[in-house]
Amino acid sequence: MKKINWDYLQNLALILVVITLPMPKYSLNSQALIVLIAVWLFSRGFSNKIANLKQKRFQFFSVSIWFLMFIIGLTYSDSLDIGFKNIVKNLPLLAIPLVIFSQEISLKKLEYILKWFSIAVICCAIFALIKASYFTYMGFGNYFYNQNLALLLNIHTTYYALFCVIVILTNMYLIVLDKSKRLHWVCVLFLLFFLYLLSSRMSIFALGIGTLPILYNKYGKKALTSIPIISLLIFGFLFTPNFQKRENGQEDFGINTPTLSTRILHWQAVIDAVEETNIYFGVGSGTDKKHVYTAYNEFNFVEGVKHKYNAHNQFLEYYIYFGLMAIIVWFFCFWVWIKKIFNDYYAYQFSVFIVLICFMLTESILERQNGIVIFALLLSLILNWNFKKNEAYK
Repeated sequence: MKKINWDYLQNLALILVVITLPMPKYSLNSQALIVLIAVWLFSRGFSNKIANLKQKRFQFFSVSIWFLMFIIGLTYSDSLDIGFKNIVKNLPLLAIPLVIFSQEISLKKLEYILKWFSIAVICCAIFALIKASYFTYMGFGNYFYNQNLALLLNIHTTYYALFCVIVILTNMYLIVLDKSKRLHWVCVLFLLFFLYLLSSRMSIFALGIGTLPILYNKYGKKALTSIPIISLLIFGFLFTPNFQKRENGQEDFGINTPTLSTRILHWQAVIDAVEETNIYFGVGSGTDKKHVYTAYNEFNFVEGVKHKYNAHNQFLEYYIYFGLMAIIVWFFCFWVWIKKIFNDYYAYQFSVFIVLICFMLTESILERQNGIVIFALLLSLILNWNFKKNEAYK
């Protein structure tokens, strides 16, 4: 009987997770995650897995700690039902690091995973454009814009914009390494056009900042001269018609869209709400956030109450759940991540880290499965990859 190649099956399951991530809804990605965990559980070599986890315990803990926080937060929550739902939702924060940190991530595997993620993101974007063209041609309205396009993607614009930025940076890094430049330039230009259609302001800012480590790694201090050019490109994007349209706060189909002023209302209301409950430990993982919606009402933030908006800032979002304790945990996470990144000074690591932080400043990306999975996956990969001096990917 032929021996089962568990390493191959585990790699295949991991590829399924990244391929299904940009696809509509969460069902396929959830099933892929279940397959990944099942293969990991049934595969042999648990002694090696445990040894790897022990060796990388700080990196593993820095990603999975938020899952533990939701378990702790359940002990002082008002609603066990909501708390258990949040624990289930955040399972990828434990499952994905458990699988990735229990194995060695080689350069070849890293490139392979990123390649398939790039293919999936681009294919889903092309399919959405085909549908947008059809609906626009049939006179159903303009679907080449922000939330309208998100309806066809069936994914919130923030998360898909994050996927696009990661893929653009991946291709830019390969361009710098002189790997198949023509193909990678096509991918970059296509996704830049798609970002324009999505009109996610933070995506343009994060992309501009995230590009700098890649350029610096290749050109050294000469790369600093590109800062004015990148700044002009960012502002140029923000003054294009689609981005200016977002500043009006309303879309073609009458959907209200957030502006900078509404973001400030989010943050002020959240801070006030937490200060009126438990500033040290928050309200736990089982909160219905009614105190936040009450604060929205006090700030006359009608849309926030109507649609039950989250904090639109990941750090404030966890501040709601865990109070000042969340800030302490974030400091631990940053210490581990920055130490690992600067010990290697692997430019792609630094770029991904910058992009994730930028998005977390204006969005609660860990409130949906797309954000939780991409956060756990990217951080686990870049923190687990053992950089070797003889590998020409630095």
